[in-house]
Amino acid sequence: MRLLLPIVTAAVLSASSASAQTSLLPQDFAAQAAVANMFGVESATLALHKTSSPEIKSFAHRLANDHGTTGSSLRQITARRSDIALPERPDSRHLDMLRDLSSMQGPEFDKAYVAAQRAAQQETVALVAAYAESGSDPELKRFAAKALPTLQYLDRKAKALPTPD
Repeated sequence: MRLLLPIVTAAVLSASSASAQTSLLPQDFAAQAAVANMFGVESATLALHKTSSPEIKSFAHRLANDHGTTGSSLRQITARRSDIALPERPDSRHLDMLRDLSSMQGPEFDKAYVAAQRAAQQETVALVAAYAESGSDPELKRFAAKALPTLQYLDRKAKALPTPD
């Protein structure tokens, strides 16, 4: 837990400032969106196995479904193109968060999971909203605009999760 919260906080701060300063290249946006989707699905799977909280389980089900659908849409777009390749697994930062979460149990897991999801969903919304507004690739821009309402919903649900003691 001590490792996860600083990682999550630093991730949100760096991603928010980076996306606010520059418009991402299409390849970079697609890669970051793919990693966000993978993290959403994999962290949801952990939550479904580790939590006893009905609120967290419900959120995790929705998270896995929505990020799975969004990830599938992104893969369909990039499968037709040779200029964009998606990563096959999350980046090291997200793998570290998943590893930290997987080592926790009970209330410690719930608290870390809620904190991680609040940060991850906020970061994902910032990324996708910025690309929907100012992205340079029309197809990815449409994808971002279409995915944004779902991601904003997940962000609101993550913020509404109870904070375990």
